[in-house]
Amino acid sequence: MTKEDQINIINSTINKARENSRLLSINLIFWGVMINLMSAFHYFFEPIVEHSKYSVILYWTIIPILGMIYMIRLNIKKGIKKGYETVLDRTIKIIWAVFGLGWIIVLISSLLIGKSPVLQILFLLGLVLVMNGLIIKFKPLTIGGIILIIFVFLNDTNPSINYMVVNMIGVTLGMLIPGLFLYRMKNSG
Repeated sequence: MTKEDQINIINSTINKARENSRLLSINLIFWGVMINLMSAFHYFFEPIVEHSKYSVILYWTIIPILGMIYMIRLNIKKGIKKGYETVLDRTIKIIWAVFGLGWIIVLISSLLIGKSPVLQILFLLGLVLVMNGLIIKFKPLTIGGIILIIFVFLNDTNPSINYMVVNMIGVTLGMLIPGLFLYRMKNSG
């Protein structure tokens, strides 16, 4: 094998890794935008969202379920089009599936006690982002997840902070910006 062949193999591997990160970046951008829009609406129209004890839980359940359905269909379609699944793809898929299970458990417990699930979901999200960032060796995602966890901690220790503002800043730094960096990294080179 010549040096040129070795360089071509390395370049091909790097390009495949970049292509595989495209779907993760699209998911991060989609959820970052969606959660920020939901948070902004909740912040500016709090009386509408928090009309009753359970309306906030329904708000934070129905819209994300619709988003999940859309993104699951998109992910399946892209997976079929790609035609194969790497160990890395499978690992990330399992982590996000476990997050989905945790999200459902948090929602059910929130319904039972009549409390907003936002901070608990943000904590789970922060953990998942850190895991994803460490697995794909992408520091902005790891740092974004850590920032999200820190924001949840700050909100728990200082309840006077509006958790919707924490949510918007945390999701922007934890998902949206790393998703944009990942997408941009994929498209450069």
